[in-house]
Amino acid sequence: MKSENTVPVNKLSGPFNNRRNSLIQLLLGLLIVLLLNVIGSYIFTRLDLTSEKRFTLSPSTKKLLRETDDIIFYRVYLEGDFPAGFKMLSRSTREMLDEFRAVNDNIQYEFVDPYSSTDAKTRKDVFDRLQQQGLQPTDLNVRTRKGQEQQRIFPGIIVSYKGREIPLNLLEEQMGVDPGVMINNSIQALEYNLSNAIRKLSTSNKPKIAFIEGHGELSAMETGDISRALSDYYAVERIKIQGKINALTDRKEGEDGQYRTINKYKAIIIAKPDSIFSEKDKFIIDQYIMKGGKVLWLVDPVSASMDSIQTNDHTLGIT
Repeated sequence: MKSENTVPVNKLSGPFNNRRNSLIQLLLGLLIVLLLNVIGSYIFTRLDLTSEKRFTLSPSTKKLLRETDDIIFYRVYLEGDFPAGFKMLSRSTREMLDEFRAVNDNIQYEFVDPYSSTDAKTRKDVFDRLQQQGLQPTDLNVRTRKGQEQQRIFPGIIVSYKGREIPLNLLEEQMGVDPGVMINNSIQALEYNLSNAIRKLSTSNKPKIAFIEGHGELSAMETGDISRALSDYYAVERIKIQGKINALTDRKEGEDGQYRTINKYKAIIIAKPDSIFSEKDKFIIDQYIMKGGKVLWLVDPVSASMDSIQTNDHTLGIT
């Protein structure tokens, strides 16, 4: 006779099996996460899911970072209460530096708030020091509870390497350009500017280049901007050839005891000459080029002087 209290075994075990299966799935999930963390500690990778690949460093930047053999320290003055645009610049700078550090952990940084001190004199001393170091201030109109107030910020970095340091101004300022566009341009230029600072600091033996004089070329004052820009990577000189055979070359003795003629300069720049070159000067430049020298000619396609137009019925042009 069958008992009325008997319950099928599968009905009793159903809830228990469900709980057991859930527990097993949970344990398997935790085990998978643990394994992924262990594997991730040995295999490092980053995925850039942005459409413009803003977090993908160029091969040249990666090569530069891998060759960095000592600590590069970026002291970033973009910490504080800023308008939205500068907050975005600050965040993008931090993200780019993190990308740099992912390639080489010699990259270190610190974000500093110039307004951290409550003492007005201390803040002024900080501002003066930053300007002396080469950071350019930017004045912002900030809305507060009291109304509009002017706030001075220093959107820049002091970069240090092996006892040397240089200023790096992050804001790409252009006359007549909308502030939002300037911020976006500055963000787009972050990789170049941050890596370029490393190039400047790591260049110890600068090759020499020279501006040629003596043929009505632009003066030192007129080429001041380009000279300063080039001086970050080259030792810039100004020379006159004046028919001197050794103006652009030197004779040096090699290991085999033989004397060879080598170029003094990596390149020469001839900026807007307005008079003819003597045959001897042309020969010297030709021999310099034959030995691998480079020449940058800065020549106006049209030479038009208002004085010559007023006094003559014609002028010169290059076609």
